[in-house]
Amino acid sequence: MMKFTASYLHTFILIVCCSCLASSVALANELGITPPRERSTGCGIARTGTGNFTPVKIPILDQDRIYHLRVPSTYDPKRAYPLIFRWHGTGGNGLSGGLDIELSSGNDAIIVGADGLNKSWYGNSTASDLLLFDRMLDTIEKQYCIDRGRIFSYGFSAGGYFSNLLACERGDVLRASAAIASGPRGTHCKGQVAHWLLHDADDRAVPIAKGKAARDRAISMNNCSAASINEGDGCTLYQGCTEAPVIWCESKGFGHNIRNEFATPRVWNFFLNLR
Repeated sequence: MMKFTASYLHTFILIVCCSCLASSVALANELGITPPRERSTGCGIARTGTGNFTPVKIPILDQDRIYHLRVPSTYDPKRAYPLIFRWHGTGGNGLSGGLDIELSSGNDAIIVGADGLNKSWYGNSTASDLLLFDRMLDTIEKQYCIDRGRIFSYGFSAGGYFSNLLACERGDVLRASAAIASGPRGTHCKGQVAHWLLHDADDRAVPIAKGKAARDRAISMNNCSAASINEGDGCTLYQGCTEAPVIWCESKGFGHNIRNEFATPRVWNFFLNLR
């Protein structure tokens, strides 16, 4: 009969516990269950969702700002949801078409679209817009069950620039940013944020050189190598990124176009597969 020494028993228990933990984590990932450390304080609070966008007023630096919140109609306060911020182009608002990622995410994410000052996210007070983001995030996390490890940003044109700004200045908060027809913004970058970028070679409003500058900064921030894999449809996945992937998609002949049918399902899939 095998004799268990104290040392052997300690090792045996450690192995079993680690095995159970690994199995639990794998099962949790498979079921979409979020570890407790990633859950916001709003988890467990009884609330309902309508599946429609509802306008919310929030004071920012003595000025009322508006954002539009979409909570799934099947909202479960015990389930931690990804939170996606979407940022419109100049002349639009939080409900502007083209960034309809909810058509892809369905009931699997909470979406928020804010109105930019003067219908833009460029040329405004950067401090005011960043504070708006901070306050929206804080408010929504306290009211709803959010997966704090899966906060995403998605923008087009001026909104794409703002998404890149958040990826820099709020890189310790965002998990990923998707920006279309954009360029780099921000000077005090932190963290490592996954990036999905799309730009057209014939864009006359925002030259593709701006998009490539945003791409190159993401590659540098995430310690990616110059090597890449062609993923098809004009998209390239960079290799060697230490924590967060970078995908660059380049097209021709579309100009300054959000290309919703092409971009949105790919952006959602990019977000969905980040853990």
